[in-house]
Amino acid sequence: MKDGRQKYKTIKHYHEPSDLHELTFSCYRRITQLTNHEIREKLARSIDLAGEKWRFSLVAFVFMPEHLHLLVWPHDDQPAIDDYLRDVKLPVSVFQKAQLIAHRSRLLQRLTVPSGVDRGQFRR
Repeated sequence: MKDGRQKYKTIKHYHEPSDLHELTFSCYRRITQLTNHEIREKLARSIDLAGEKWRFSLVAFVFMPEHLHLLVWPHDDQPAIDDYLRDVKLPVSVFQKAQLIAHRSRLLQRLTVPSGVDRGQFRR
């Protein structure tokens, strides 16, 4: 960016074997999206499948209307946290976009980036 600011947050991750990790992420623009039972169910299943694939045990979770918290225990010495999070989020995003299109929801427009590099991209 021209003013020297980064586009995305830079978060330093630390890991020691046997550490628990608290992972938090929010819906795009903190728009309430996790009140729909089908979306929460899809998200829960995604968390289970990603945990099996990347060897993360789910210790605790909290779903809030616009964000969630996960407490996970990775079983590998070098856990693939970014890959785990991608596999949690992406299936839910694809499912939600299909649902919004099928129901011709106006929320689809609010979840689409209006300008810039990501213009026209659906955000989750």
